[in-house]
Amino acid sequence: MRFFRAELFFIIMLVLLCGAGLMLFMQYRLIHDLGETYKSSGLSDAPLGIALMLLVAAGITGSLMLLPQIRMQVKNRGQLKIITWMISRNTKDLEQISFTDPLTGLQSKAYFDSALHEYLLQFAKIKHPVAVVMIGVERLQQLCEQRGRDAADRLLMEAALCIRNCTRYHDVLAHMGDGEFALIVPDLEAADAKRMSARICKALEECELRMGHDSHIIRAVSAVAEWNGTEKAPTLYKRARAALQSAIGASV
Repeated sequence: MRFFRAELFFIIMLVLLCGAGLMLFMQYRLIHDLGETYKSSGLSDAPLGIALMLLVAAGITGSLMLLPQIRMQVKNRGQLKIITWMISRNTKDLEQISFTDPLTGLQSKAYFDSALHEYLLQFAKIKHPVAVVMIGVERLQQLCEQRGRDAADRLLMEAALCIRNCTRYHDVLAHMGDGEFALIVPDLEAADAKRMSARICKALEECELRMGHDSHIIRAVSAVAEWNGTEKAPTLYKRARAALQSAIGASV
């Protein structure tokens, strides 16, 4: 069995203290047994001297060896706590980063998938409607080819801000990539969700993106998929995205 350094020093100090105690006990028995004879016999006080030396050695071991090791271990334990806390905080930061779209600041697809699953799970219990609204920004690739990636990114950021201003506080808005935005709208029937998506598309057209002396009108199409009460989150999202692709094809 391997001993840590602090444990080894503690054992040494314990042995020294036990030895000193034994010497003192032997001296006590000698004095007790001989009584007055001990005082007049001139017997050696060597056990007392040895006990004193052992006590001094135990004190040195404790103060110069054991105490620094204990302090070092306490310090290392404190540093370990700090490192553990930092790892925990960084893990949470990484989770937050993975759930946030770096370009638009909206929720990411990973967050959307998780939120949609949870919404369907909870709304199945209360039997309330849930719909997924898909918004697709048109001619994004054309703008990227004509003006560059920076212009396309600016358009997406402007579109994200505009869509966010049209949503309710409990709606979940995410940027799914490639100019597509997905919106979870709980407690809305399909007709109301369609009116909401039409309002968003109209608001986007009113958000002109200034580019030097020119401006670019944000044009978008939308599609709505209402949850049937039994389908899973991936199925509902695929149905909403297929409806968006059909709407984009029809608008071309």
